[in-house]
Amino acid sequence: MSYKLRILNFKGHCRIPFLVLIFCLAAIISTAQTNTKQKKEQLQQQMKRLQDEIKTIEAALKTNNAKKEKSLSEILSLQAKIKSRENLIGNISNQIGNLNETIDKTEEEISFQSVEVGKMKNDYARMLLNSYENIALQNQTAFLLSSTSFYNALHRYNYLLKIAEYRRGQAKDIQVLINGLKQKKENLQENKEQKETLLVKQTAQKEELESEKKEKDNAVAQLLEKEKKLHKAQDEKNKAAAKLNGRIQAIIEDEIRQARKKAEEQAKKSSGTTKSVPIKKGTDETMPLTPAEQALSKDFSNNHGKLPWPVERGHIISQFGKHEHPLLKHVMVENNGVDIKTEAGSDARTVFGGTVVSVFYLPTTQNCVIVKHGEFFTVYSNIETVSVKPNQAISTKQSLGKLHTDKGEDLTKVHIEIWRGKDKMDPEMWLAN
Repeated sequence: MSYKLRILNFKGHCRIPFLVLIFCLAAIISTAQTNTKQKKEQLQQQMKRLQDEIKTIEAALKTNNAKKEKSLSEILSLQAKIKSRENLIGNISNQIGNLNETIDKTEEEISFQSVEVGKMKNDYARMLLNSYENIALQNQTAFLLSSTSFYNALHRYNYLLKIAEYRRGQAKDIQVLINGLKQKKENLQENKEQKETLLVKQTAQKEELESEKKEKDNAVAQLLEKEKKLHKAQDEKNKAAAKLNGRIQAIIEDEIRQARKKAEEQAKKSSGTTKSVPIKKGTDETMPLTPAEQALSKDFSNNHGKLPWPVERGHIISQFGKHEHPLLKHVMVENNGVDIKTEAGSDARTVFGGTVVSVFYLPTTQNCVIVKHGEFFTVYSNIETVSVKPNQAISTKQSLGKLHTDKGEDLTKVHIEIWRGKDKMDPEMWLAN
């Protein structure tokens, strides 16, 4: 076998490492594309949810817009709408950023693979040239007949097959890369078009946001003409909230005391036997739990961020914790839960299965229902007519009764709180998106 033939044979055997490299790169790119696709889908789902939120708030505002007099309820809804709009703009920005990242990566891949295609074409051309330069290969029949023995002829025949196989393989690899480049260029164009569409949407959303901010400012200016009335209303709300909080806290503390007393009595009964009743303290180490209550607590805890809303449709108009009053300067509002505005005639419903431990009425906050879920408690107030009673076992989404509508503000809302033992928690963090 000539020197040139040995060189060709060596090159033929070197195809495998190159293909492995191509497949490894393809696998890395495929993983990155999968992650990018998942991120894109998550952002699109979030965008849809924000768009639905805005539609819900707009439907709630539609009734109020017919009235000449603005209300605090309307301003709170406008604030919620502005917040959702800002989140939507942020979501679109993230999608644009995601597309920019995808576009940059695709352009890098196109550039890299274009170079590789060029190299493979050059190698293929050199291989063909070397083949034709070899006189023996110009006449394969003569090449075989000139063999010195049968073994030599068989060896030459196998060599010719390898050369043919290598050519076909090289041509196929080149075509695969060319097809891949074509697909990437199409994807690149599609991503650029999506980016342009999102930029148009983002501009439109920013214009909507500016319009909504002006609408809110006008409503605030109109309502501030009755500042004294607002101060008086807020003072009454603060007193009502304090009274409600005191009542809730007293009921929960009583539940904890009863649980401890029951656990102690059970322990005394068990002390004379070899078998003891398993009792575990709650997470805050103040409330003993039976095995069933432990399981219920764990189940409730595992649903963090997944609990259904206490109304079928609605939007949050007052967040958890201490924050500034939406209108009055230097006035702080402290909320032990969240307030969710909904449609008139709506039911309040429980966010998780449990047992009703208390139902009580306060003139300023209407009926209040407290439900126990192991060491957790959920509290629902502003219920006009109650449909459950103490010690009743209830299921997730079960109706607790019809909500009260404030005729003066044309506001129907539910106030919900979540307690873990004596600790108040932010319901918004527990409710599903």
